[in-house]
Formats: sequence, structure tokens, C-alpha cells
Amino acid sequence: MKERIPRRAAPDFRESEDGLFTSVMEDGFLNVALDDANQYGPHAMILFLGIVSVLTGFVLGLAMIDPVFSFIAAAIIIASFGLRKFLQTRATNNVVKSSTE
Repeated sequence: MKERIPRRAAPDFRESEDGLFTSVMEDGFLNVALDDANQYGPHAMILFLGIVSVLTGFVLGLAMIDPVFSFIAAAIIIASFGLRKFLQTRATNNVVKSSTE
């Protein structure tokens, strides 16, 4: 019997013999949480959701005190993620540039 909706190919997966924290740090927290790089993907996703909910609660709590505080905190959080991505991209470009020279 043919399936109505074909299954997609399984993503790359590395089974780790190490513990939860060692495996997550080795493969990268966001890589494990969002891309299921190893068997601890669901655990990392729950930690990630907890962190996001705490940050959201913090920003909403500041909004109850004064909306300006909330806007500033949200801008700092967004800028920190953008700065991190910028620095990673720049480091990657430097590595590629130095390897081609």
C-alpha cells in the first residue's frame, strides 16, 4: 500500500555517548534544540522554550512598570542576538579568507 503523504528523509543525526550537558555544548545549544543534531534535541528545546518564556515574562513585566523600559529591554535582547550573529559571520568570513590566501 502506497502512503498518501510520502515521508521525508531523516535529518543528519549523531548519537552521543556523553551526558546531556556535554552533548548539547559539544554540538551547540541552538543546533541541538532547533535541528536535532543528537538525541538530546527535545531536552534542549524544552530548555530553549523556558529561556524564551523567562525573557518574554521579563519584558512584559517591565511593560507593566513603564513601556519605555520594555522597549529598551526588547531592543537590547534583539541587538544582542543580531550582534552575536554578526560576529559569527565575521569570524567565519575571516577563516575562509585566511584559508584562501
